[in-house]
Order: sequence, then C-alpha cells, then structure tokens
Amino acid sequence: MVRLVLLLGLMASWGFGQNPRVVEQRVGPQGGALQLPGIQVVVPSGALVSPVRFRLERLQAVPTSPPQNEVFFIQTLLEREVVGIYRLSSSATNFLKPIEIELRVNPPYRPGSRVIRSAIYAWDGEGYVSTQVPASRESYTLTRLELGLGAGSGGYPAGLVLVVLRAPEENLRRECQVRGGRWTGSSCERR
Repeated sequence: MVRLVLLLGLMASWGFGQNPRVVEQRVGPQGGALQLPGIQVVVPSGALVSPVRFRLERLQAVPTSPPQNEVFFIQTLLEREVVGIYRLSSSATNFLKPIEIELRVNPPYRPGSRVIRSAIYAWDGEGYVSTQVPASRESYTLTRLELGLGAGSGGYPAGLVLVVLRAPEENLRRECQVRGGRWTGSSCERR
C-alpha cells in the first residue's frame, strides 16, 4: 500500500494523469512562463501590475469562432502539415511590457533539402495576421503588448489563437497559379 501511494505521488510529480493540452497559471508582477509542447509564453517581470490568470491550450482543430474564409491559403493544400494550433487566454488585455510567444515551426534545418514554407496565423478576435517563417528557422518568437477581446476561452475574455502550418514551396506555387494568382516566394497575390 505504501508503495502504491509513493508511485502515485511520483507519477503526479511527473505530470501523469494531467491534461498535457492545457496549462493554467496565475502570473504576478514578477513575471512567469507557461509552456506546452511546441509553444512557450513568457510574461516578463514588470509586464503586469497585479496577478493575472492565464490559460494556454493546444487545440485539435482551428476553432470555429475565428472566420476562416480565404484566410488559410496554405490550409487548402493536400500536402501540408499542421505543426500546432494553440490558444492563449487571459483576464488581462494589455501589458506594460510585451509578452513573448515562442513557437516551434520547423524541424532542424538540413541544407539541400526540400524548400518548406511555414506560416503562423494569429487571430486576435478582430482579424488575422500571417507571418512567413524561413525553413532554416526552428522557432519563431512573436511579441504582443495586448490580447484581443473575444479571442479567449474558458471564461477568459482576452486571447490569441495561433496556427502553425507548413507546406512544400512547389505545392504553394502550383496552387497559387491554379487560383490565378502570382506566387511571390512568400505569398499568393491576386492578379
């Protein structure tokens, strides 16, 4: 019986039995960090005046609340990879110093390998912003002074939805041309 109690205590300390897709934490003026596989959020010291609750979750699919009409050009490709879909929620909308959101976007780079384009789509409750990331970068860091109202979940009003997608450049170029666009090397422009 004592061994079972010790084993259960050890398993709990390693994180067994917990939801690895959701982290909730109160962060104070001294700062703090939230982390899940593929993403780390750092709230620097001095970014907050008083303690604030944060929620970071890894999602299975893009939430239906952000409109998806013509936003994810890369999402339409057959040969594309969803690296991760995340939602950061908070009871705070503004920060005194920028928070840092580091995303894993690519596996280790190998020169001479297929050219892969990664894109990060961020939805703040009002609209999307996309960022292209070169294949040579394993991670990318975004900084934010605010989170958008209406993008949070779990009872938190403010938030940010982040989607990381990858696809071979030749597929992006071909799909762009099929749609009557011009591939610029990083995006599809309409003619």
